[in-house]
Amino acid sequence: MEDLTKHQLILLTLLITFITSIGTSIISFSLLQEAPIEVTQTINRVVERTIETVVEPGETKTEKVIETVVVSEEDRVVEAIGKNEKAIVRLKTPGADGSEVVSGFGLVIDENGTMVADIRSYTSTSAYSLVFADGTVFPIGKVYIDNLNKLVFIKPDTSKSQKYDFVPATLGDSSALKIGQSVVAISGRETNSVSIGRIKQLTLSSDKKTISNIISDIPSGRSLPGSPILSLSGEIMGIEAPVEGDTFSYIPSEHLKTARAVALVELEK
Repeated sequence: MEDLTKHQLILLTLLITFITSIGTSIISFSLLQEAPIEVTQTINRVVERTIETVVEPGETKTEKVIETVVVSEEDRVVEAIGKNEKAIVRLKTPGADGSEVVSGFGLVIDENGTMVADIRSYTSTSAYSLVFADGTVFPIGKVYIDNLNKLVFIKPDTSKSQKYDFVPATLGDSSALKIGQSVVAISGRETNSVSIGRIKQLTLSSDKKTISNIISDIPSGRSLPGSPILSLSGEIMGIEAPVEGDTFSYIPSEHLKTARAVALVELEK
């Protein structure tokens, strides 16, 4: 070592540092490979993406400052829920003991308060009240049952109430969904509860051109009929439909859009 020149010492130091970093990377990779899936999922989800925002500091200056904002999956989930929670309606009906029970979820689809729900949430022989996110309650007005798509469309009776600002949900493009994509399901009998999962399977129609069913890996028992499923961008991708095995399936938003067009015409007759 004493015979080495200054230049050689620097090169030797760099070589040792390089070898050490490689060894550390191999050990870290090996540990991650053996780590529980919950740990690796958390690490993978810390940073979902980076958004660049252009900020104009002042009118008298021409330069632009670029701000980098790190958006985590948690932030996107919270935003997605906040974007749609006012559009969620609970259908309540008297139970055997006289108390009200939640039979399912409704989702507001237009500014008049018309909502769509799973057909299992409604029977014509029962009485229902429509409870909105802020606690406002409306009786049921007109009803259109879509037996083909297993949906029911309900218009609230607002004739005896003051003007109410209904907030419709944003129906996304379910045809663009991909297997493995993260989704958020909103449910809960009295207050909202959230489950986060991924798309497990996309069932295609007989002609293989459209998606007929969205199947997620959200555990059984976490949802109610009509519970919505959201993308991380905050768009409704479907509502909960009959269970298949130990997974929940959802009627795609594209089906909801088509059925909505027919239902709104029928409800105006």
